[in-house]
Amino acid sequence: MSKPGYSDQGFWFRVIFMLLFWVILNIAVTVFGFLLVLVSMIKFGSKTEPETLGSWLKSIALFIRQIFSFLSYQTEEKPFPFQPWPQSGTDDNA
Repeated sequence: MSKPGYSDQGFWFRVIFMLLFWVILNIAVTVFGFLLVLVSMIKFGSKTEPETLGSWLKSIALFIRQIFSFLSYQTEEKPFPFQPWPQSGTDDNA
């Protein structure tokens, strides 16, 4: 007879990491929203494209996607800082 999933030590480590990444997700979404408003204000007020802020937005969006993939059990790979920070320079439309 096999043990239930909650008796596995790996299960509890994953739950702890999921709680940690849920908190980080909330912070990342707040930073994303702040940058989104900032980029919108810059684009509204000038004709220049805020390329650096735009790349930060894309990078944070990729980070948020990694967290959602981990939280929804789509992957076992933990997001940053356990992986390199997602770069916005690569075309990652998958």
